[in-house]
Amino acid sequence: MAKGRSTSGILLSAAIFILLEVAAVALLHSSSQLQSIWLNRASHHLIGWICGTSDNIRSYFNLRERNHQLEEENAILSEQIRNYREMQAQDSARSSFCAPAEGFTYIFAKTAKISIGSQHNHVVLNKGYADGVSERCGIITNQGVIGVIDAVDRNYSYGRTLMNPNTSVSVKVDDSEIAGPMVWDGKSTNRALMRGVPLFQKLHEGDTVRTSGYSSIFPAGIPVGTVEGSTTRNGATQDVEIKLFQDFSAVDYVVIVRNEDREEIDAIEKRGMANDKR
Repeated sequence: MAKGRSTSGILLSAAIFILLEVAAVALLHSSSQLQSIWLNRASHHLIGWICGTSDNIRSYFNLRERNHQLEEENAILSEQIRNYREMQAQDSARSSFCAPAEGFTYIFAKTAKISIGSQHNHVVLNKGYADGVSERCGIITNQGVIGVIDAVDRNYSYGRTLMNPNTSVSVKVDDSEIAGPMVWDGKSTNRALMRGVPLFQKLHEGDTVRTSGYSSIFPAGIPVGTVEGSTTRNGATQDVEIKLFQDFSAVDYVVIVRNEDREEIDAIEKRGMANDKR
């Protein structure tokens, strides 16, 4: 509104100036024909200059207003494109994910934050107890295991990732009875170790490793990686080196898995352990 008043004031001043000039020209017009011709030309040039300047001023303020409108339109379009791409990525994650295991609830989520540069890495997800998430739920993708939920708020949850020495996942090698706990190798974003495998167990490079289902957190059969080799540990067991399918430097959408029978399983396990101590 202030810009409009400023423009109107400039135009009014210009109009008054023109009237005064015309009056002066009228007074001088009778003095001589030569002066009259000269003054007429001068006044025409002056009027042209004032009109041109007024148009430029008007165009300047109109251009600023139009630029502001374009900035707002671009911001709206950018937000719509971002939302569309996010919906596409989530739909792609849903369509590529394996069939849900019986007895598990699957909750799709997006990473709000993930760390990969420390010894105790974690992930924050954009789903919480309002979405059905609880502590000790598993976190997976169609590429493998991400971690375990440790804390839950209304709209967000916090989990330890596999890249954390306090996280262990029970896994099994395809077409064999070889199973054991899988832990992070402590160095890479896509390497892990299956510890405690007896030396007499023979593995082959390229064998697929999957979740065993021997815990109440993860369903069985989720592919996590392939065997790369092994190293002897303490002369009695071997650590199997696993190349993970999921690179933790590229985690975006995940699936939170909740075992609907976990509370009952945990309760009976506690009762059994209490009986053993008697």
